[in-house]
Amino acid sequence: MHKINKSVFNSLNFKTWSYFMLFSLSILLLLLFSQIFLMEPFYKATLKKDIISLNRNIYDITISNLEDDVKTSEINRLTASKNACILIYNATTTDSKSSDALGETGCALYAQGSLNPNILEGMEKEKSNTYFRDDYVIDFTSQEVMIYGEKYIINNNRYYILSNFALQSMDNIIRSSQNQYLILAIIVLFMSIVISMIFSNFITRPILKIKDEAGKLAQGNYDVSFTKSYINEVDELQETLEVAAEELSNIDETRKELLANVSHDLKTPLTMIKAYAEMIKDISGNNRAKRNEHLDIIINETDNLDVLVSDMLNLSKLQAKALKVEIQPFDLSQNIVETAAKFNTIAQKEGVQIIVECEPELVALGDKNRINEVIYNFISNALKHYGDDRKVLVKGYLINRETIRVEVTDHGPGIDENVLPYIWDRYYKNDRKYQRAQSGSGLGLAIAKAILEEHNSNFGVITAVNEGSTFYFELKSAESEQ
Repeated sequence: MHKINKSVFNSLNFKTWSYFMLFSLSILLLLLFSQIFLMEPFYKATLKKDIISLNRNIYDITISNLEDDVKTSEINRLTASKNACILIYNATTTDSKSSDALGETGCALYAQGSLNPNILEGMEKEKSNTYFRDDYVIDFTSQEVMIYGEKYIINNNRYYILSNFALQSMDNIIRSSQNQYLILAIIVLFMSIVISMIFSNFITRPILKIKDEAGKLAQGNYDVSFTKSYINEVDELQETLEVAAEELSNIDETRKELLANVSHDLKTPLTMIKAYAEMIKDISGNNRAKRNEHLDIIINETDNLDVLVSDMLNLSKLQAKALKVEIQPFDLSQNIVETAAKFNTIAQKEGVQIIVECEPELVALGDKNRINEVIYNFISNALKHYGDDRKVLVKGYLINRETIRVEVTDHGPGIDENVLPYIWDRYYKNDRKYQRAQSGSGLGLAIAKAILEEHNSNFGVITAVNEGSTFYFELKSAESEQ
């Protein structure tokens, strides 16, 4: 068996904790990446939206019906609130109005008290109605600014409305953010360690409990119990293991009983064979009649052993799917009649009448030899439980065009309903006191069940206490395939 590496690094607790930590570190790395590579584009994109909105608001005020002094007041207020400078330039008359909350150090729309000719020239050359720069640098202050302008026609005059935002140094912003990020990272890592330990314990505790209880199962202790974890998948696993433990307990008990029963069946004939062999050796060796009688007993017990071993082997093969059935058409009517005839000698000896009521030419689909075993076992079982009328009824008939039904009925003691689920088990004992079968191996019904399951047959028993039992099975008719 492969040896398991029980290193602490392979434990569920450590792996859960490490995965949680990796998740936390991934988030921190993602935040760091966004600060380094995405902050500046995001910052400029946000300012661009603001400067376009400011420009449009200035235009709305300019074309409104407000008094001139009210217009001027509103423009100044808006400019101050946005910490910007704006220019309304009439390109037709070269008149201009401005509002500045930045001063010359932060406004590129002016150059030494005059309108900046470079900006106006750029507006003139712009083929579209908009002008945008996010990297303009004021020469004498090295201040980087963002400029947005639009061209309008107002009262047959060409107007340029330009807005100017001063850009903060991204180096300073990133440096400040990185300091905040370092503090945040330390806090997040500390919280991740604590929270991951709590969560890993919460998740792994019920699983470790399952591992301990499963260890009991491996040692053959089926008395296991689990506490509810309130995790659906874990609770489902616990329920599955509880069912498995119950089934294993039943299997183990059945195994012990089977071993005891098989040992009993093997030991009895072996004891008799040895005893009668010794009798021949010591007593009846020269007495021909006695010797033959004792040899007949030895041969009979040997035959019983052969039947038992053969039935056990066949049952094991059937249940292991190693013994395949060959499905083909065969005369089921003939099978029923011939199989019932095999019991005539035993029936006459017991004073039992076997009545066969079989429709002629019932051609079924199945394995002829295996189905013969089923009929044989059903009749053999009925002869062990016949009633006061000393009759066993064997019937074969068509239920419909597609299905043939075979029934074997006795009028014996019947079967209690509490026992019914177990009668198909190997060596099942109704009174739990096993007795060796007088004939056969005691595996007849178990073999019949395995064969019929291979045929996908509908089978079962109809019974009532003190009234008798009817064992039946159904096969497909060959006519159904035509």
